[in-house]
Amino acid sequence: MHNYITRENIRCYQKLIAMSTDDPHRDEGRHAMLIQLLAEEQAKQMKAESWPDAV
Repeated sequence: MHNYITRENIRCYQKLIAMSTDDPHRDEGRHAMLIQLLAEEQAKQMKAESWPDAV
């Protein structure tokens, strides 16, 4: 279940970043926060995949 949530968070952040990237009036602080959140979720995913019982 945790892996599912992490994957969905990654998809959501990627979508929001893509939308923000194309916005000429984007909020730079929000954009940077989305990138940080994406990096954290990707780190969680990498950690979970390295567990011996990862699915």
